[in-house]
Amino acid sequence: MSQEIYALVDLETTGGNPVSDRITEVGLKLVQADGSEMVWQTLVNPGAPIPEFIQAITGITPPMLQGAPRFGDIAQELHELLQGCVFVAHNARFDYAFLKQAFARCNLSFRPRILCTLKLARTLYPDWPRHSLDAICGQMAYQRQVSHRALADVAAMQAFIEFARADHGEDALALAAREQWARPALPQAIDRAVIDSMPDCYGVYRFYGDNGALLYVGKSNQLRSRVMSHFSADHASAREMKLAQAVRSIDWTITAGELGALLLENREIKQQAPVYNKRQRPCSQWWHYQLPDTGRVGARYDGYIRPRLWSRGEGANAESYSGALFGSFRSSKAARKWLAAIADEQRLCRRVLGLERGEGRCFAYQIGRCRGACVGEEAAGDFNLRLQLALERDQIQAWRYSGPVVVPEYDEATERSEYHVINQWCHIATVSDPAELAGGMGGLSAASFDPDAYRILRKWLKRLKAVPLREFAAAS
Repeated sequence: MSQEIYALVDLETTGGNPVSDRITEVGLKLVQADGSEMVWQTLVNPGAPIPEFIQAITGITPPMLQGAPRFGDIAQELHELLQGCVFVAHNARFDYAFLKQAFARCNLSFRPRILCTLKLARTLYPDWPRHSLDAICGQMAYQRQVSHRALADVAAMQAFIEFARADHGEDALALAAREQWARPALPQAIDRAVIDSMPDCYGVYRFYGDNGALLYVGKSNQLRSRVMSHFSADHASAREMKLAQAVRSIDWTITAGELGALLLENREIKQQAPVYNKRQRPCSQWWHYQLPDTGRVGARYDGYIRPRLWSRGEGANAESYSGALFGSFRSSKAARKWLAAIADEQRLCRRVLGLERGEGRCFAYQIGRCRGACVGEEAAGDFNLRLQLALERDQIQAWRYSGPVVVPEYDEATERSEYHVINQWCHIATVSDPAELAGGMGGLSAASFDPDAYRILRKWLKRLKAVPLREFAAAS
């Protein structure tokens, strides 16, 4: 360790979210290879309120920060100080995530090697009951007058490193540091042997928390690498950090390809609603647009088409989607936002589309962003044609097969085959033995239309060969 330059860093912040919260204090001690040191510290005006409980913990109050610089004022100097150094912090994910976000807002990249003294303490002193900075100070009888201030915490970290060096020796300390740099540390409850047994192939993985609660379902074409990425220090949000810290166990399912992984991930999220999955969660109602026949949509807009917004409950039969429908949205608000974006892109009148109330010239017309359907300057035929062409990109396509089809998928690396049964854009089943389909649709349960599955299948049926189920069953 002595050949490196170490930057011992501690931050105080307005909260725990590196995206929305801000830094209020930076404390830094640079320790050179020859043992010489330099201390750098500053308060930082966050430009945001500081919750009262944070003020109570840190002692940093708004009046103290009124004359302090903004982070942008110190970013370049701090960035230069940290260049080429090993970044050392206690629970380094927290401090690194905040600095990475703060530097990014100043268009500065920050990707140092990281040494976490929390992980170091857990490695070197596994029998200590707790490893917070206060706890390890107690274990080594280190007295400090102030805690939760940047330079005081930096001094405590340095005291721990010196304590560990004297107790275990330089070689053991260097080995523990190299282990952190060699591969991401895992949550304490996860056995590395479990991760080492995970293959780097297509599949779906699941994270479980306390009492076996399902936290997250994900898919990847490199299972092990993707799972390990969740436990790196490079988190973009507090949510990612909380997920990594909450994991207690992991399992996975290998698939024969990316389509199988996508379909399995989608199905499990729909059925089990994991806590940390936001996308593809079950939806009680889906919203779509439909184009009525050209007709009267208002006294001033005869002949112009106005899309009609309507909804279907979850579990709707696939055949009910056979009409000309456009888009699929989880809320009417999201649907209207989508149509408004098309209106702005194509200079279509929002008032004619039913997105804006009033009479006469719409606001967009007054600023040159509407071609004038609201005042009769754009003919109904031209308006309708431009609207239909714009909507076609997101039209739910008609099922082009006469019945169910089988989509085979094969992975040479694992020599695994799977057969996906699809009908009316619905994923009916996936089997690994073609003999299971020899009887046709017998024993396969029907599925309801799922817009998320539709988007997956629409893309992949262009890439993979689909075989009519009857032909496949006869050949099997």
